[in-house]
Amino acid sequence: MKKIFMGVALMGVAFFTSCANKGAQQEAAAPAEEPVAEAPAFIRLNAPLVVTADKASAAIELARQLIPVSLKDAGAMEYDMFQSETRPGWLLIYETWKDQPSLDAHSATSHFTTIVPQMQALGELSIDALTPEAKGTTIRINCHVQAKDEASKAQIIAKAKELVAASLKDSGVVEYDILSSVTRPMELMIYETWKDQPSLDAHSASAHFTRLVPEIQGLAAGMSIEQFLK
Repeated sequence: MKKIFMGVALMGVAFFTSCANKGAQQEAAAPAEEPVAEAPAFIRLNAPLVVTADKASAAIELARQLIPVSLKDAGAMEYDMFQSETRPGWLLIYETWKDQPSLDAHSATSHFTTIVPQMQALGELSIDALTPEAKGTTIRINCHVQAKDEASKAQIIAKAKELVAASLKDSGVVEYDILSSVTRPMELMIYETWKDQPSLDAHSASAHFTRLVPEIQGLAAGMSIEQFLK
């Protein structure tokens, strides 16, 4: 497990935009005569942890031990765990690091080397590495949604579940789910993967997307997107 985390050199580029029109929101290419700005050099890890439903609470408890101490590590920008609202036992470790040395140092800490193997023993832990240099056509989207309160959170989850069920039938969908943070009560994530841009464009024009996403936006305190190629 340690080798997996330390071996990933991930340079993430995040595009924070409205979730209402994901397919159409592409940045224009820089003029040929002007230099293109370099992408920020941070490291994003999406690490799915799949356990049986009866082991989910144990995995979450371990994550709650790991998260606060990891957030104190030098170079830590984000560290959290999200839980699927539709698939019992599907969890996501979500972290961002300033650079590779920060990630390497974290991977050598006593809290990492003690807690992560315990989490790994509970189920299947994998790494999703996202890089702007990738030449693939697969698109990963993390759409962050902040609920206003418990009432709006429940409404958002209900509408998101409807969106998930319909979107999983769309052509070109690879993954689509609604996740909730195990440490931040109002933080949700629509987690999706698409085969290619035409599939995402068709989804963004679908009746279920154009109806449900604005309704979710209306209930939320805020929404933002991270979009990566894989």
